[in-house]
Amino acid sequence: MKYVLLLILSVLYTGAFAQSGKKVQFIGGARSLISHSNFTSEQEDTITAPKSTGGYALMDLGIKINPNANTEVLGMFRINNAFGGFWGGGVTFGVRQVHVKGVAGNFLRYQIGNIDYKLSPYTFYNHNPDLLVSTIATTKIKEDILNYETFYGNNTWRRQGAAINFALEFPKVLDEIEFNGFITRMNPTNLANILERLQGGGNVVFKQKKHFNLGINHVSIFDLKGTAANEDAYRNNVSSLTYDIWLDQPKFRVGLDGESGISSSFTVTDTVDRLSDYIIHTRAYFNFKKKDLSFEVGYMDNGPDFRSFGAQSKRVDFNAQNNFYDRYTNDQVVRGISAYDLYNDPLLYSNQIVTNIMSYNPAVNNALPYGIATFNRRGVYVGVNYADSSKIIETDARYYYLQEIRGLGTANLRNFGYLNGNVRFNLSNWTKWKKKQTFQVGVAYQQTKRNSEYDFEDINLNSVTMNAGFELEVVKKLFVLGNIYMLNTKGNELVPVRDTDGTVINFDNYEIDGDEMNISGGLKFNFSEDVYLAGIFESNKNTFVVNQNYRYNQFMIYYVMKF
Repeated sequence: MKYVLLLILSVLYTGAFAQSGKKVQFIGGARSLISHSNFTSEQEDTITAPKSTGGYALMDLGIKINPNANTEVLGMFRINNAFGGFWGGGVTFGVRQVHVKGVAGNFLRYQIGNIDYKLSPYTFYNHNPDLLVSTIATTKIKEDILNYETFYGNNTWRRQGAAINFALEFPKVLDEIEFNGFITRMNPTNLANILERLQGGGNVVFKQKKHFNLGINHVSIFDLKGTAANEDAYRNNVSSLTYDIWLDQPKFRVGLDGESGISSSFTVTDTVDRLSDYIIHTRAYFNFKKKDLSFEVGYMDNGPDFRSFGAQSKRVDFNAQNNFYDRYTNDQVVRGISAYDLYNDPLLYSNQIVTNIMSYNPAVNNALPYGIATFNRRGVYVGVNYADSSKIIETDARYYYLQEIRGLGTANLRNFGYLNGNVRFNLSNWTKWKKKQTFQVGVAYQQTKRNSEYDFEDINLNSVTMNAGFELEVVKKLFVLGNIYMLNTKGNELVPVRDTDGTVINFDNYEIDGDEMNISGGLKFNFSEDVYLAGIFESNKNTFVVNQNYRYNQFMIYYVMKF
C-alpha cells in the first residue's frame, strides 16, 4: 500500500510541474520531535519503565490545484515515521485533507469534502473550555501544534460534508443579506439497527453596515428513517436569533449584542418525553477607540434542558485513556488525564460531535464545562479590555457570577464564581529595543459553593489555574523561553452521573486537595516566520492522587516548518 501511495505522489508531483505555476501550488508542513522522559512516583514502582525515549518525523504535503479562476481542489497526504523504525518500518501514510471549493455563477460559494465550519455560540461552535489561560513561550509551542493537529481554528469544527454561501445586496434597504448552509455526516448506518445520522443547518444574516447585524440560525441532528431496521429515529433541533446593534461615533462605539433561542430533543416514536428549553444571552459593550479601552456587561440564562450538541460537544473526553505513562506504581493504577496532558497529547482530542452529555473535569472547569453554551446556568458577567497607546501593556479580564436554575438532587442551587484574566508586557515597546522582550501572565479562578441544612449536600470547590512565561530575544532570531504552569484545586463536589440519555442517575462524591505544576524553559531559533527549531526541558509534578503523587522530567527538541 505504501508503495502505491508513493507512486501516486510521484505522479502528482510530476504532473504538477507540467502545469502553470499559478494553477498548482504545494502547501503543507513538516515537523520532527525527539523526546526523552524520566518518570518517578511516590509509591514503589518496579514495573513501570522509568525512562522513555521516542519521537517522530512527519510531513504533510498538500497539492492545491486551480483548474480555473473559480475552482480549487486540495488534497493533502501525511507521511509519518515514528523513530525506532528501520528501512521503512514504523512509517504510516494517510490522507489528512481533501476538499473541492469554488464559486458557481459568480455568486454561489461552495465547498465539498473537509470543511471547517461554525455558526453561532449556541448552535454550532467549537468552544475551548479546558485550556483556560493564554499561553506563551514553551506552552505556546505545544498549543500551536495541538491546534494544527486537531484542525482547531477560530472555534470551527472540522467535518466531512458540504457547505454553501451566497449574498444578495439591497442598497436602498440593507447592505447585504447573507445565506449560509451546511450538511455533514455524523455516522453511517450499519444496515442493521443503526440509522444513518446527519447534521445540517445554516443561517440568514441581515447586514446594515452602519447600525446592525441580525441573524436567524438553525441546526438539526437527524436520523434518516429507512436506512436500518430501526424506527426510533433521533432528532435534535436548535434555533436562535443573533443580533448586534451599535452606535458608532468618532471617539467611541456602544452596542448591544447577544443570542436567544430554543432547542428540542426527541425520538419520533416517543414525542411525549421531548426535552426542550431556551437560552437568553445579551451583552452591552462600550469601546473608547483612541484609548483602546472597552467594557462589557452581560446576562445569560441557559435552561437546564437546553441541548445543542453542535455547541456542547467537548474537544476532550475525560473518560479517554491517557497515552503518556498511562499506568504507574506496582498496582499499575491508571494515570488520569492531567491538566498539562491537554497541551502535550493531541490524541486526547477529537472532532466528533456526540449526542450525549460528555464527561468533564471539575478541577479544570466546573463553572462553564461546555463553554458559554453550558446548560443550567443563569447569571451575569462583566469584562474589561485595555491596551496603552504604545502596546506596552495589554490586559483583559472577565468575571462571571452564575447560579444553577434547577438543583441536582436537591432544591438547593450551586453558585459559581469565575474570574479569567491575562496581562501581557511588551517590554521592547517600552525600551524601544529592536529585539522582542515579552512577559505574560494568565490566571483563572473558579469557586463552586452550595449550602444546605444537610452536611452531605454542602459543596465548596476552589481552583486556580495560572500560566506565566517570557520570550526574550537575546540575539537576532534566538529566543530564551520560560514558563510556569500551575493548577491548584481544593474542596469537594457531587458530580452527576448520567445515562446515555443525559438523565442524572447518581452522584459521585468528589474530594480533592492537590496541585499540578510544570516548570519549563528552553531556546528557540526562528529561521523564518514559519520555520523554527526549539529545545525545551520541563519538569512536571502532580499531587492530586493521595499517596500516588508523581513527577516526570522531559527534554524535547522540536523542528517545525510550514510552507
